[in-house]
Amino acid sequence: MIDLTRAPDYANHPLPRPRRTAPHRLTSTDGDRRLPAQRLLHSIARPLHCGVTGPFTIDWLRAAFLEALIEDERLPDVVTTQQDLSLMFRDHQAEFHNALGDRLHVFPTLEDSVEHLEAKADDIRAGHTAPITVWITTPGDHTDVIHQTIEYWSGLDLIALLRGHWPHGPNRHPRPAAWPATSTQEFDIPPVAEALTALQRQR
Repeated sequence: MIDLTRAPDYANHPLPRPRRTAPHRLTSTDGDRRLPAQRLLHSIARPLHCGVTGPFTIDWLRAAFLEALIEDERLPDVVTTQQDLSLMFRDHQAEFHNALGDRLHVFPTLEDSVEHLEAKADDIRAGHTAPITVWITTPGDHTDVIHQTIEYWSGLDLIALLRGHWPHGPNRHPRPAAWPATSTQEFDIPPVAEALTALQRQR
């Protein structure tokens, strides 16, 4: 058991476990614009963990969150904390939590998410099958604990997206597609309202 004595104590709002559904393309309600179609998760080179920094960090993480739950044909599981979900959706996550399910695991603290990931890794090594896992979290003062958890998943399918500078691996500095940037770091910012609508369709 990893002791996170300084882990923040956020309110626990567990999300129910919905059915798995096939992915579909993201479109707005009026069909005039698409939500991001770039392969953000597929473009991350091994090792499959990276920091995300800069003024567009939250927007990029929201785009990656949407891709994982709706666009990615691998139908990955997503693990995050209540704080990170609130940041990505500006405290509107309750509007879609009934629509997602056993693919989305939201925990009140970083420690809880670490314990979940350790148990899942043990289950996989014991012979249970599981989809790829996308972990979106904020290391804060616990970068060593995060790194230990990633190492615990060595050889298994984990993509860790870490809000803030990541001292144990690569870092991304995303910019909107209209800004000058390398092609792998450009992305379309998904507006919160459109993102919520797309997630609500997963019922």
